[in-house]
Amino acid sequence: MQLKGAVAVVTGASSGIGEAIAVAFAQRGAKVVLAARRSDRLDELADRIERAGGRALAVRCDVGDHEQLRKLRVITQEAYGPTDILVNNAGIPGAGAFETLTYEQIQTVVQVNLTGVLFGTRAFLPGMLARGHGHIVNVASLAGRFAAPGAAVYSSTKHAVVGFSESLDAEMRSRGVRVTTLNPGFVRTEGFSATDRPRLLSLTTERVAEAAVHVVQDGIAPEYTLPRWVTPFQAFRVLTPPLYRGAMRLATRSRR
Repeated sequence: MQLKGAVAVVTGASSGIGEAIAVAFAQRGAKVVLAARRSDRLDELADRIERAGGRALAVRCDVGDHEQLRKLRVITQEAYGPTDILVNNAGIPGAGAFETLTYEQIQTVVQVNLTGVLFGTRAFLPGMLARGHGHIVNVASLAGRFAAPGAAVYSSTKHAVVGFSESLDAEMRSRGVRVTTLNPGFVRTEGFSATDRPRLLSLTTERVAEAAVHVVQDGIAPEYTLPRWVTPFQAFRVLTPPLYRGAMRLATRSRR
């Protein structure tokens, strides 16, 4: 897909990965719609993109509310035209011993990390199908491919996003729409601290943003993992389950 002139909607765009993706798309000529709950941060980002010569629109939106997502689609249509790219990036951490999490904490993580992806896709997919053109990028995590100890709820939501994206891409690719899961390693953002994580798995927000640009421009689906060298280790998980689970148990003990 050519990004110049394309219309891209990015959720969770007020900071971190979402902000970097929005900037990267705008730098390549896309008209970017910035969606998140913090309208002040969105306004600042939209102004920065505009002053750099790009086009951006800030829209306050809670991805857990399907009506707000419907309005986001309508606002995008009225401002820039049909949406070509949707980046479902909004997400929150969910680490901690599962038995200590409240029901409200569990519900919130699932609502944002999983339901928000489903609702966002449902809001924008019909328009893409009607035109036979579009790309949906769902930002997940390495935790969506490897069951991370100490983050059962977070990992379960990311596994679900990976499965959803793979299933939907197989269903939609013959109709002109691609669906890709972006699985980055540890990225230091406001909500996620990567200071105690392995350096080889640590990434900058800019590197993740460049990966998002890459998968859209080259039509890569249904998934793209960062760092790239981690990809072959998925075979270790699938082909040698006992060894993989043993390694996860060792990792769990080392974190206690």
